[in-house]
Amino acid sequence: MKTEMKIGDYVKMIGPAIVMAAVVVGPGTVTTASSMGSKYGYSLIWAAIVSSICGLLFQVPAVSLTLKRGVTIMEAIRMYYGKNLARVLFFLIYICVCISQSANFIGAAMALNYFVPSISLTVWAASMAGVALIMVLFYDYRLLEKFTEVLVLIMVGAFLITMVGSHPSLSAIASEGFSFRIPDGDYMLVLALLSTTMIYDLPISLSSLHKEKYLKPSSPYSKYPEDVKLKTARIDLVVGSSVSCLLTVTIMICSAVNLHPLGIQITNAADMAKQLTPIMGSYAGILFSLGLWGAAFSSGMFRMELLPMFIGQMEDREYTKKDPVVRACILGVAVIPVLFIFLFGSSPAQMVIVSQAITGLLLPITCCVVWKITGDRKFMGDAVNGTWFKVIFGIICILTLLLAGRTFSKWI
Repeated sequence: MKTEMKIGDYVKMIGPAIVMAAVVVGPGTVTTASSMGSKYGYSLIWAAIVSSICGLLFQVPAVSLTLKRGVTIMEAIRMYYGKNLARVLFFLIYICVCISQSANFIGAAMALNYFVPSISLTVWAASMAGVALIMVLFYDYRLLEKFTEVLVLIMVGAFLITMVGSHPSLSAIASEGFSFRIPDGDYMLVLALLSTTMIYDLPISLSSLHKEKYLKPSSPYSKYPEDVKLKTARIDLVVGSSVSCLLTVTIMICSAVNLHPLGIQITNAADMAKQLTPIMGSYAGILFSLGLWGAAFSSGMFRMELLPMFIGQMEDREYTKKDPVVRACILGVAVIPVLFIFLFGSSPAQMVIVSQAITGLLLPITCCVVWKITGDRKFMGDAVNGTWFKVIFGIICILTLLLAGRTFSKWI
């Protein structure tokens, strides 16, 4: 068994949390952070940082449960509560996936509509859903995935350069950005932000990726000692969460500096691209739209790719993309979102934000289920959460419940 680890070995082993960070930085994060900055300036920077910390803590149990107990969170739910509750949770997650997929496909549509505005958003969204469906079911799309990652990195670089070049006021960021207030009582926007960093199924997805990478017998990393896997997974988690937090705050600052003073409100990709104009000039729209498309399209495909894992863990058997039930589920998360876009996509940027807020209503349920299972010593053994972490995680559960309740009360 290999025990001597070099830095290069750790670098090769990281990945699952970085993948989830890439999913976090999708059209929902970009649109929500841009809207926050354009509407409220620096006022909600604190919310982005708190959300990222909560997102980090939200994923911690997935590391211990999977690498110490040897099961994913969905498997643990099946074992702890039984198949019926696991199926109920999967059904709720599936509904949320359909809703969040509408944000992914409308995000990709907004990006392409920037280049060819004569084609409607609904047609673009339907086209992207169809291409994603074909790629996931019938092709090895890893090359395309790498290409989209490059586009996202270009967009990230453009935001970072613009933030530095825009010379934001550090004193204003310190005084306004950490006021810990919610301007205009905009709880929906804050819930939308929280649900982009604390995605409703984030620990469930992460635990699935951990099992694939670190525990699957065919994986070259399965032979490493448990302590090495745990250390690597924790480093991976901190790095991934830090990167997503940095990007969210960067987008918010760019929007606060370049859009808020002009009173520009976010309605489409062209509006969001304006925050890059002071530094990127005429290339702002191109760079932003390419990056937005890459983030949205790759997130859409990733959501489809996870379904066979979830279904298999729920039913305690192996499923592949060739199984009829899996194909039907994947088809659903391609078709249903397009119907949502057709019915409610007249204001695309607002639809993305509302979609994120709606999926955030599942957060309290996921939080409470994970908190209960990972805090049960009889089930977890030595991997059980410590007392202080139980308290902290419990507080996060209460916060998500209060925020979801406050948002829902405003809708009824």
